Amino acid sequence: MRTFLLLAAGWLLTLLAGAAPLPADTAAVVPVNTLTPKGSTNGLLLTRGWRYQLGDNPAWARPDFDERGWDTLNPARPRRELPAGLRTGISWLRLRFRLADSLRQRAVLLQADGYGAWEIYLNGRLVQRAGLVRVIPAQVPDPHKLPAVVVPAGGPAEQVLAIRFAPSQSPLRRLGTEPQLLEVFLRSEAQVQQRADGEVRTAILYGAVTGIFGLLTLLHLAFFRYYPAQRANLYFAFFALGLALNCLVGLILWALASPPLEVLLLLTFALGFFSLGAYLWAVRALYALFHFRPGWLYKGLWTAFWVVVALRLYEPAYQVYVAAPLLLLTFVELLRLTGRALRQRQRGAWMVGAGFAVILLMMLVAFGSFAVSALLKVPNPLKAVSTGLNTLLLLVLYLAPALGISLYLAREFALDSQLLQVKLGEVERLSAQTLAQEQDKQALLAAQNETLEHQVQQRTGELQRSLTDLRATQAQLIQKEKMASLGELTAGIAHEIQNPLNFVNNFSDVSAELVAELREERAKGPAADAALEAELWEDLTQNLGKIGHHGRRAAGIVKGMLEHSQTSAGERAPTDLNRLCEEYLRLAYQGLRAKDKTFNATLDTTFLADLPPVTLVGADVGRVLLNLFTNAFYAVRQRQQQAEAGYQPQVGVRTLLVEQQVQIQVSDNGTGMSPAVQAKIFQPFFTTKPTGEGTGLGLSLSHDIIAQGHGGTLSVASQEGQGTTFCVGLPLNGAAH
Repeated sequence: MRTFLLLAAGWLLTLLAGAAPLPADTAAVVPVNTLTPKGSTNGLLLTRGWRYQLGDNPAWARPDFDERGWDTLNPARPRRELPAGLRTGISWLRLRFRLADSLRQRAVLLQADGYGAWEIYLNGRLVQRAGLVRVIPAQVPDPHKLPAVVVPAGGPAEQVLAIRFAPSQSPLRRLGTEPQLLEVFLRSEAQVQQRADGEVRTAILYGAVTGIFGLLTLLHLAFFRYYPAQRANLYFAFFALGLALNCLVGLILWALASPPLEVLLLLTFALGFFSLGAYLWAVRALYALFHFRPGWLYKGLWTAFWVVVALRLYEPAYQVYVAAPLLLLTFVELLRLTGRALRQRQRGAWMVGAGFAVILLMMLVAFGSFAVSALLKVPNPLKAVSTGLNTLLLLVLYLAPALGISLYLAREFALDSQLLQVKLGEVERLSAQTLAQEQDKQALLAAQNETLEHQVQQRTGELQRSLTDLRATQAQLIQKEKMASLGELTAGIAHEIQNPLNFVNNFSDVSAELVAELREERAKGPAADAALEAELWEDLTQNLGKIGHHGRRAAGIVKGMLEHSQTSAGERAPTDLNRLCEEYLRLAYQGLRAKDKTFNATLDTTFLADLPPVTLVGADVGRVLLNLFTNAFYAVRQRQQQAEAGYQPQVGVRTLLVEQQVQIQVSDNGTGMSPAVQAKIFQPFFTTKPTGEGTGLGLSLSHDIIAQGHGGTLSVASQEGQGTTFCVGLPLNGAAH
């Protein structure tokens, strides 16, 4: 609403002003005869003829507005010397100037520098807007990146410049340097181009110096990494890092086209922080390099450094009175340390001192120029220096100490190399003296080596023969284990098939007798007993059914064995583990009963009803199960032979699904095993059976089949005198390791 009222009031004032024309000579007009006063290449700074007014009124932009009632000022004066209203709110500045005829024939460029937001009106026309002009301005750009305003050639002799201005109110403003309110320059195209080229050269300089000091930082850190005793390398690295960051900040300031004011001020603050801190680390490096002990003076320099930082945060106007003497004292201390090292005749000290002496000389020139301009209130003479020479001086200022340090390190390296050459000559002389002794030793060692090689060849041959015999023995034992398993399997199969065959033979004999009785009854003719014939036919039918049942049972056993023999080549196929466990449990039991008719045991089977098929090699897993069942029956038979009262042999098998693994648990209530036996049960050739009854390879081969062949697990849990449980774990996907 306030903005709307101000615009409305300005519109009314504009109408009133248009109704009453002002005379031509409404204010003093500043003549502009040259853009290079006193040979300056920076252009003409407009400092005279300005009038200002607090407040905001759009009519104040009109060229025919009468500003003679406004107060006069120089906007380029330090900001703290200006009225308070100009430093906090919106205000207007107006200037009337007249270009000389020689300047009117070509375009003149107008550029404004200042921290704030403004709108520039030339002859009543808005020609530039920087940021948003408010009581607290927003989007304040970097003034050095704003394009110049063109004052066109052939325009009116008298030009009216009106600026609507709102200075920066950022709380971080004190971190930067903002001595003036606003500087307005008139420049030629060549001066603007020269200024832009100078900024590019400065950016290139900052980039090059940043890279140089970055490399020096890495170089000194590498030196310190490989030779930590020389801590001067670490401090020199901090010195180079500080200057690298200083130049990097300068490069960032140049690269940011329009940074926020807070970022701009923080980066400006970082420039001084890094550069001053870097030279304090250079002082510490010289202490370490020349083996001096830091005293109260060095601690005082660091204390003053933090005082400067605090003053800059609190009031930048005061920090310059401490920062300049501190920097000067820092260079004096650098020269003092170098001079002390020279008096002590430390080699190469003059190289380091020369680099810092160049900087000290340039700093004295800069401080002297600043003091002269401040005391005599004249422009700083250094501002008249060309941009190219300025860039060259900055390059020398940055690289002088680095060049001195590099020359010092190169000289140290050369001297160390000479010393190494001398020591190398001594080593060569000593090597020549010991060469003859070494040759004698080599001849003796050669003879001894020849003897040893002969002995090693003999023993190697003996070991090779022993290894061959051992492998043959192992192959025989493995074959024996396989044959033993095959024998047990064959005995079980034979006994299992014998039962249905006995039934087939018995029922076939009975059926033959029934047929004979049936023929006899038929021979009686009409006297035959029909009821008896029907009973004989019924019995014959039942016998034939039982013969078929047991025949199919024997055929099923043979078919199952054929299926296992077909997959014995290692081919994997989906297998019903419940059926596989039941078959091999019965075969193992019948195989043992074929050897001992008096043996009986209780078989306990608990199979998971919906157990999914598992892809595996059925013959291999069947061999494992047969081995586990055989061991279980052996264990319960051994305990039964101990004539323990009330003991009943029992062997069980159980299948279950645990996460993504099928488990087969084979348990018995036999003799059990001790912990010592369990720890070695899967080792090759380890057995608890008497000599001649076992090879010790059954469980070892079973473990390899399950663990390596099928990617599963085989574990044992046993209690001596109580029984044993083996657990086989197989993955559902049948993957092998």
